[in-house]
Amino acid sequence: MISEYGWTGRVMAWLRVVSALIVVNLLFVAGTLAGLVVLGIAPAALAATACLTRLRDGEDQGVVRAFVAAYRADFWRANLIGLPFGIVAVLIAADTMVLPALDGPAAAALAGFTWIVGAIAALVFACTLTVAVRYDETAGAVLRYSAVLPFTSPVMSLAMLLTLGVVGVALALLPMLVPLVGVAVVLFVAGWFADHRLAAIDPDHPRAGDRHAHRAEFAEGSAATR
Repeated sequence: MISEYGWTGRVMAWLRVVSALIVVNLLFVAGTLAGLVVLGIAPAALAATACLTRLRDGEDQGVVRAFVAAYRADFWRANLIGLPFGIVAVLIAADTMVLPALDGPAAAALAGFTWIVGAIAALVFACTLTVAVRYDETAGAVLRYSAVLPFTSPVMSLAMLLTLGVVGVALALLPMLVPLVGVAVVLFVAGWFADHRLAAIDPDHPRAGDRHAHRAEFAEGSAATR
């Protein structure tokens, strides 16, 4: 459709993406509050990831229905998946509270440890959400697979962290965007890297065929230029 209508089609496509990100962001907040935060944040994150995955797949219709359906269907599964990350978040918060009371090497060591654990937890959580959306597996199976994916895919992990860092800086400089698209953009970017990696290593992934098609087109183009 974009190629048929030229630049106007591209503008409309980007406007649809932006509007979908805003809707998903608002739905994430609503879903979190509906579960009284503690029981709502994981289902809301998983449902938002499901909607953003559909968006990357080219499906930008029925965002609200898709979110509500995913939220209801995976409410308890999402909470089981999110439980380890909730525990990690509490420990990181406790470390952050202890840091001001420490001085010297102890403070530096604890700060470094906290940053490393936080980065690893963010990577694993991003992979967990994407794996949970793409594969209808139990919470335990999703966690086991997602826990090793960032370590077996260092390029993906580094690229994701760097890109999320840039997104974080951009949101810090433009704080008015946070209530509009803050969470949705972070989940969209992190999910793109994780899903791209899954498509590369799993031949049964829904997007694996797209990668093979792109490679074939590139090979044909390279052969034609020789």
